[in-house]
Amino acid sequence: MAAACGVSVGTVSYALNGKGRVDADTRTRIRETADRLGYVANQAARGLRSGRTATLGLLMPTPPQTSSRELLSLDWHSQVAVAAADAAFRADHALLLLPAPQDPAQLLRHPVDGIIVTDPARDDPRLPVLAGLGLPLVALGQGVGGLVPNYVTADAESTTRQMLDHLAQQGATRIQLLVPDAGWEWTRLSVSAYRYWCGEHDHAPTTTLVGLAGTSTETGLADAAHRAALQTLSAPDRPDALLALCLGFGVGASRAAQELGLRVPDDLLIAQDLDEPSLQSTDPPITAADMHPRLQAKAAVDMLLSLLDGNHPPSPVITPVDLHLRASTDRTPTKDSAPAVS
Repeated sequence: MAAACGVSVGTVSYALNGKGRVDADTRTRIRETADRLGYVANQAARGLRSGRTATLGLLMPTPPQTSSRELLSLDWHSQVAVAAADAAFRADHALLLLPAPQDPAQLLRHPVDGIIVTDPARDDPRLPVLAGLGLPLVALGQGVGGLVPNYVTADAESTTRQMLDHLAQQGATRIQLLVPDAGWEWTRLSVSAYRYWCGEHDHAPTTTLVGLAGTSTETGLADAAHRAALQTLSAPDRPDALLALCLGFGVGASRAAQELGLRVPDDLLIAQDLDEPSLQSTDPPITAADMHPRLQAKAAVDMLLSLLDGNHPPSPVITPVDLHLRASTDRTPTKDSAPAVS
């Protein structure tokens, strides 16, 4: 390559990497020659010189008794993994899906330039270990009170309030939350927004805590929500609307309502704060918020790459949310249900 351009190896390296003092004409000539010859830089050699591996790490959450395979079966996490890999590949980087070890110190075994950690919690044992690595770190999810200063997320409070407003507009007066028993920052912020909203609208806040022990698939999450919703909806002062704060919970709540003879949406409104394919095939389809996991994953990769280049990207990056209104919260009168006019 250097011989073809009539320059030194160092000049070729500087020109292709955008570094060093190389005049514009020489830089252009070298790049044109590289394109014509199909030259690809030796990433391994470049890594030895720069100390970088051109590999990004993606660290999934660590629910108890959950395997990586089971975690990736959930639509949200599978979309995040695919989109993050695509964004990394486009930047000539590899993406390493890091295991969720019981001992966080095992993360030290994997050579990566930086890490994206999804859904960190305030008591997440991985965070001190990750901080000790001295690598750039980006959270995909809330930044857990400043523990991870660089993060990409949707707006939990705004999304929760938007969904509560919609349920109230459809006539709900006793809205109850189905809350996962987990330390996720998104859940904490959503519950906080719910309590503020109830105070503003003179509603009594009520929540049902759903245990996640032993649940690692969408079916398991739905079963856990089903058991909790059966008890909640059997109470004399049952809610007239349920807002589910976890994958699978909306399907489980719908199944419980059906078994108890409650009509959705006539007797009970159901919505979920995170959209997934199963909500569209439920009868009736369930209203949910599209958090655009692919968009969040791409933004997280872009932020991490910017940090690796020594930049200071804006943080947090707040991604948009679209509310998909479906039949589970639609009480709009139809012609067939309208009263006759005498």
